[in-house]
Amino acid sequence: MTSAGGFFFRRTVGNTTVPTWPLKILVWMMPVIFIGIGFGWFISGYLWVSNAAEAIGTVTKISTHSTEGGQALYIPEFSYIWTDGSHTLGTLGLASPDFNLEIGSQHNILFDPTLKGTLRFPGIAFNYFGAIVILIIGAMFTLISLVLWLWVKAIARKRDLKKD
Repeated sequence: MTSAGGFFFRRTVGNTTVPTWPLKILVWMMPVIFIGIGFGWFISGYLWVSNAAEAIGTVTKISTHSTEGGQALYIPEFSYIWTDGSHTLGTLGLASPDFNLEIGSQHNILFDPTLKGTLRFPGIAFNYFGAIVILIIGAMFTLISLVLWLWVKAIARKRDLKKD
């Protein structure tokens, strides 16, 4: 049995001060959330890329949009041959100032063989960058939580020394 000692700490049978489960959740919640989301996003990207088919896409049109700051964003439209042999048009689904490609230029693309028009560029940066950033943030939260956890354990030890 344990005795009630408050929201953050409790006493065990041996009269030792330990952190409560709500405190453990507060300390370790952010790393678990960020690492879970990062792995989920990484696995989602991996599954998409592993099930995708590769093709050579020809840029047929560039749509231009501008931001509030006046920066131009480009959305290229690609023509490629789909799995059934038909010519299909598709976009990357996002805009970037780096996508100012020449009309008629050819690029390696990945496409979803189950859904026409869904494209991605091959490569780690395009498919996994967001997941890697979230995993790095999760690793930083893990280090912060580890330091915080050691601090909480030190407070519990100080409480035990005071009662002696």
